[in-house]
Amino acid sequence: METFARGRIIAAAKDSGAVLRACQSGVDTVFLLGGDILSVGQEIRRIRACGKQAFMHIDLVDGIARDAAGVRYVARCIAPDGVISTKAALLRVAQEEGLTTVQRIFLVDSSSLETGARLVQASSPDYVEVMPGLVPLAIAHLRATLRQPVIAGGMITQPEQVRVALTAGAVAVSTSSQALWRLVDPQA
Repeated sequence: METFARGRIIAAAKDSGAVLRACQSGVDTVFLLGGDILSVGQEIRRIRACGKQAFMHIDLVDGIARDAAGVRYVARCIAPDGVISTKAALLRVAQEEGLTTVQRIFLVDSSSLETGARLVQASSPDYVEVMPGLVPLAIAHLRATLRQPVIAGGMITQPEQVRVALTAGAVAVSTSSQALWRLVDPQA
């Protein structure tokens, strides 16, 4: 837990401009979410030079193979503090190389929740990043942006979750939880 103990906000930087702004901010950790083999080393060095931890999303960097050799190259030549990946096999190699690991999982429904849990158990990463992090906000944003009504679905298993989705602006909720099918008025 001490990796992120100093700060609870992590800057997710997609380009060099965002890296520069992250370096000027009060965050302690930067997740580098892009770049290529020619620029990523410089960005990692820049992040570390400004006194911040640098994590690299290995799946999103062009020119680095998404295999064991690619991970070893990252660990030995680029030397971030840690790596992020959706791939359990890459994280196992990163751990062997002494890097802190973050398993990124995308949760869209109850099946992806189960699959994500199995992936995490298989890779034993140091941390798990769950995406999306704030679905009600996304519902509210889409409702305000789009003219079409929004239906919330995926991982809704409790009456309170139904209420949260509807309060955020969804017109309805789809769920495979048969217990919720019996709700006559979910807002009651």
